[in-house]
Amino acid sequence: MKEQSKSVILPPLPIVGTLKLTTFDGKSLAGIDVAKGRSTAMLDPFFQDCYQQLALFLTGKSKKISIKLDYSVIKPFQLKVLKEMRKIPYGKVATYKDLAERMDSKAYQAIGSACGRNPFMLIYPCHRVLGSKGMGGFAHGLKMKEELLKLEGYLI
Repeated sequence: MKEQSKSVILPPLPIVGTLKLTTFDGKSLAGIDVAKGRSTAMLDPFFQDCYQQLALFLTGKSKKISIKLDYSVIKPFQLKVLKEMRKIPYGKVATYKDLAERMDSKAYQAIGSACGRNPFMLIYPCHRVLGSKGMGGFAHGLKMKEELLKLEGYLI
């Protein structure tokens, strides 16, 4: 039987606004998504730690987010894409084609789709992946992508 998920909406954060975090076990994160709505009144210690780490990253006080992740619902191809995406250093960018070449693949569109379905935004930095001729897409809008890149010191 599949574990029951628990989700919270965090208080507003710089650049991204309110985020919805989901866990199955209360110890690892199963998803991060942009959400609308009021923040959850009280955050348990796991979600409070997640909030603090995300806040430090989004205010430029930290370049790394170290939250334990739950990969149980991620398909193997998407996990391969996420691992390549995570190798892009803070303040740097790569193209979908760069990711494909590192994966020895020509499946550029599938790689773009996997980036767009990234369940761990910010931790797996899909905002650092650009199209060959410009910004490319971003599931949460190009304005947010630009702001995240500016935060990291990447000149657009």
